[in-house]
Amino acid sequence: MAKKKVGTIIDDEVLAGAKQRAALERRALSGLIEDALNGYLGRGPGREDALRALAKFSSHGGLLPPEEIDEILEEDPLA
Repeated sequence: MAKKKVGTIIDDEVLAGAKQRAALERRALSGLIEDALNGYLGRGPGREDALRALAKFSSHGGLLPPEEIDEILEEDPLA
């Protein structure tokens, strides 16, 4: 896998925490950041937004019970 150097601006406290975690785990900061990004990207787009929308919809007496809506959200739309 090819790697590319990137530059970005990050909060001092976040960076300090990441450096501390990398040191505790005895690994490179770049590896920790790469794993964190992979984890974030692997969650799927908008899952948290979908769950918040479900909670809001359900709180207003939607036509479907929350369990059915949750089942719909869990389904793979490409299957």
